[in-house]
Amino acid sequence: MKLTATLSLVTLALLYSSASAEICPGFLHIIENVFMGTLSSYETAVEPFSPDQDMRDAGTQLKKLVDTLPQKARDSVIKFTEKIVKSSLCN
Repeated sequence: MKLTATLSLVTLALLYSSASAEICPGFLHIIENVFMGTLSSYETAVEPFSPDQDMRDAGTQLKKLVDTLPQKARDSVIKFTEKIVKSSLCN
């Protein structure tokens, strides 16, 4: 579980780094599917970005790890993500 939390925090940190002035809505859709969707919906969400096989495998591993988190933890990550996006630090 610590690995999943670490991967999630790294993803969020990269997603919301100050170097990124605007966040791609497609990327937010992928993050939502990692935490709330099915494996199939996640795979569908990433497909338009043409990931290579290593990227697909890594994403599938991440999704499977995230799916082991309790639902409350996944809900909290999504709420935190929304809070960050709406923050004045991201505008």
